[in-house]
Amino acid sequence: MANQIENAQLSFGRKDAPVKVEVFLNLACPYCASFFGMAEEVLPRYIDNGNVEYIIKHYDKPREMLLIGTLINTHLDYENPARVREIMAELFAEQGQWDQTTNQDIKRMLEEKYQLKEEPNNIDISLNVTAESIRRGVKMVPTVFINNKEFQFPIELTADKLITEIQASLEQK
Repeated sequence: MANQIENAQLSFGRKDAPVKVEVFLNLACPYCASFFGMAEEVLPRYIDNGNVEYIIKHYDKPREMLLIGTLINTHLDYENPARVREIMAELFAEQGQWDQTTNQDIKRMLEEKYQLKEEPNNIDISLNVTAESIRRGVKMVPTVFINNKEFQFPIELTADKLITEIQASLEQK
């Protein structure tokens, strides 16, 4: 399945990997933090052996509890996906410490702790991801697609189910 994935700025693994795991998430969402942690445990072996391309799409969903995630997304340096993934891992791990802070405190944290600044191109990236989410019917975060098959986490997707789905997709190739 070498089809081109839309909005793949945060892509990890080979572009020609047979299995595509796409996730629409938001940094302020606790379920997204859980999914991200689980994916970081399950996916690296598949990414490293060339079987999975993992694509993270930050969805700036217009919902009050997710607005801080949107603010953070405006500062992520999409030119450095590996660093963004590291920052996401830290932010998800510390989510309970910053998710109720003010916008100014968030900006200060991003500048001082991560040396991030607002990235003008991220507005276009955000709008493109939002347009894609509307086209694909994504209603909530995290929503995961495995070779275009949709799953809602945590209801329809556990670590074991993720492994099972990847294995099944690999066997179909």
